[in-house]
Amino acid sequence: MWLDMAVIALAVLQIVTLALLWRQGRRIERMLAGRHDESGSVPELLLINALNKIDHRLGVLEARTQQVDVPRRSVEIRATQMAMPTTGQHVVAHNYELAQQLAREGSDLEQLMTRCGLSRNEAELVLRLHAKRA
Repeated sequence: MWLDMAVIALAVLQIVTLALLWRQGRRIERMLAGRHDESGSVPELLLINALNKIDHRLGVLEARTQQVDVPRRSVEIRATQMAMPTTGQHVVAHNYELAQQLAREGSDLEQLMTRCGLSRNEAELVLRLHAKRA
């Protein structure tokens, strides 16, 4: 009889222990869910890692773009120089006069560079000095 009572007591003790553990587990789940909702749906470290990867990829793409862009620009400059007659200072002065006139008429930076053989900095300067103000 004592043995039956001991088994029943142990069973009740085991049920109570399991109920307490289950209750504590639910409380921990609720607490973690609350933290999860406060910080968003993605943990901060995952966001930081993703942003670092994106930043790295952008850097690689910028480097590739610059590597491709430099030869293309040098080809454009050579083509522009070849298209210009080489009669000296008169041609250069004529190109600046043409650039000033085009800037007054509303041409953009790329047009000045290609039509007048100006560098980007020269074309920007001509636009700043001679473009119509809105």
